[in-house]
Amino acid sequence: MYQIQGTFRHTTRGDRKCFTMKSNIHGVDLGLRVDSAVPGIIAPLSSSSNDVGLAIQSISSGKTVTINYKGDEYNGISSTATVTIPGTRITGIDLPVILVEKQSAYLVGIDNSLKQGILGFGYSSLSDYYTSVTAMDVLYKNDVIPRNEVGIQLCPYEMLQESFINIGNTDITSKCGTDGNSVAWVESPSDGYFSVNIKDILIDDKPVNLPAGFQKKMEDGHTLYSAVETCSEYMHFPGIVVAALIDAIVGSNAITLDSFNFKHRLNNQQIKSLFWKRHLIAESYFNIKWDRLPTITITMFTETPVTDDNRNSVVEIKLGPRDYLQRYNSENLVFAVEVGSNYKATLGISFMTRLGLVFDRKHARIGFGPGCGCKVVTDGYPIISDGDQVLWSPSQFPEQPSGSGSDGTFIRRRKSKTTTDRIAVPKNVHHDKLD
Repeated sequence: MYQIQGTFRHTTRGDRKCFTMKSNIHGVDLGLRVDSAVPGIIAPLSSSSNDVGLAIQSISSGKTVTINYKGDEYNGISSTATVTIPGTRITGIDLPVILVEKQSAYLVGIDNSLKQGILGFGYSSLSDYYTSVTAMDVLYKNDVIPRNEVGIQLCPYEMLQESFINIGNTDITSKCGTDGNSVAWVESPSDGYFSVNIKDILIDDKPVNLPAGFQKKMEDGHTLYSAVETCSEYMHFPGIVVAALIDAIVGSNAITLDSFNFKHRLNNQQIKSLFWKRHLIAESYFNIKWDRLPTITITMFTETPVTDDNRNSVVEIKLGPRDYLQRYNSENLVFAVEVGSNYKATLGISFMTRLGLVFDRKHARIGFGPGCGCKVVTDGYPIISDGDQVLWSPSQFPEQPSGSGSDGTFIRRRKSKTTTDRIAVPKNVHHDKLD
């Protein structure tokens, strides 16, 4: 399997974006969103007014199903279809799919588009709602992919072309002082979605008092743990965490308004607009001292349930300001954090834009390693540690003469001073420019 390049696309709501790759399903070219929260492949049936999408006549058999995706309900057919993903060994393979019907005159396809589908790699436990078995399981059981894993690298705006998905997580090459494998692993405690058990959230190394019900709510008989989602654009935290981060940003005086050669501190209206409403931050209007801005650290238990023996076994991901203040386009930044539930966090795309993640479906765990931009040392790049020592940091790898990687890309090589392939688990919006 090879690294599959793709693009990022916003939904019609404008509040989410997903990595999208090319595919062909039953002879129809579609863009497939890569979604960790969905267990299988979803594709649109064509409408009477548009011949894009699969024709109902091409479906030999199937049963009627109703699914919910991103808050919308879809009627469709659970069946099989011939799938090809260019650049991979997935060529003309019959895989289980959900084929979505036209819902109304105003709602066709997925998110009102007949040109896109979904490649989900969520857990098999959800497959009963979709198909009897997931596409990933079929690929793995038939030796099309050697591992029931998905490696993914989702990059920030300035490096979007380096984003990729690796179905099967094969052909791994060395990267930024590592052998290319994850340097830390965390068990995914939920059997319904990829999740992490968060112990603490820290702003500038100071823990935030999380809500009393955080990760304690029961839903369908299971604890509601924090989610890791590839089709959620932002990081979502309880309001108290977002407030602490905003207070630290404002208190640092790192962001000031340039006006007539004078620098002014942010006023309450600007704070509300830029951070709470996430309006765009025009770089031409604001001066940012990046080295003054706070960090945000996510501390996760490596094993669940947590016992006296393993409660000190953790993985810490320390994010810098360029992870939560991300480039939106060539002229603007956006605050990539949003208030979410008090019961859990959702770690979306902005969490992983400078991390390499591996979703291990067989062992129900998530791996972390360096991602986009690790070849060039920058202040505030994510640091991965286990609570006792740093497992990966760009400061550990002094720059070496530039060279060409095995894939032909131009890279800077660094030599590790520490062991970086350590496994932390012993076992297995609408945006408006500010005027």
